[in-house]
Amino acid sequence: MHQPALRENSITPSLAVVTRLSDERQQNKCKDVEIDMIGAEAAAITHGHELGYIPAAALVHIIHMVAHNSNITLLAAVQDSMEAMKKLFPEAKHLHELLILMQKAIDLSTENMNDFEAIKELGEGWVAEETLAIAIYCSLKYCSSFDKAVIAAVNHDGDSDSIGTVTGNIMGAYLGLRGIPEKYIEHLELKDIIIEIADDLYNDCKITEYGSYRDDVWAHKYIYHDYGREK
Repeated sequence: MHQPALRENSITPSLAVVTRLSDERQQNKCKDVEIDMIGAEAAAITHGHELGYIPAAALVHIIHMVAHNSNITLLAAVQDSMEAMKKLFPEAKHLHELLILMQKAIDLSTENMNDFEAIKELGEGWVAEETLAIAIYCSLKYCSSFDKAVIAAVNHDGDSDSIGTVTGNIMGAYLGLRGIPEKYIEHLELKDIIIEIADDLYNDCKITEYGSYRDDVWAHKYIYHDYGREK
């Protein structure tokens, strides 16, 4: 990864690849380590510092763990992500900085402490490792409430929109659509299209260059880009 050594907030671009890669894992096309690495590579396109792309890989790991394993706790997914990063980036000079922050987020989530003050202990979220740590804190502290986790994630003086985005992705993957309060979904712009695309990603495309199977609906949606247009 030889991109410029930026380390600003790089986590959110990696979210674009999480759903598709997680679904390919479900169908045994990708191994966990491959998914994590592709998440890192997606972030490294614009953020080549270790603390730009490793947090992205850690986030990808957490999300695909909770999205496809109904028996895992969020805490276990976070801890598994930390161990996975040690194996994936054993020579990384700055990995320990991320792991310390992630562990601090875990510890703070169990403390009887004001959210605003706890988040200040983790930083402001302008760099990726802080964004991930704060999102982990909010998600773990309110692991059964999408509402409370997101509210905590956006009510502070730091990069609240990015942290809210990451927290929402973690909690949405962990709790599922049914765990998201209707007030967030009811007036969501393009809701039906988002759900349809999510279903398509989950079911995957069965068209290949090696077979005769055709799916005209899929082809018009994603190849010809004329789906739904009047002829």
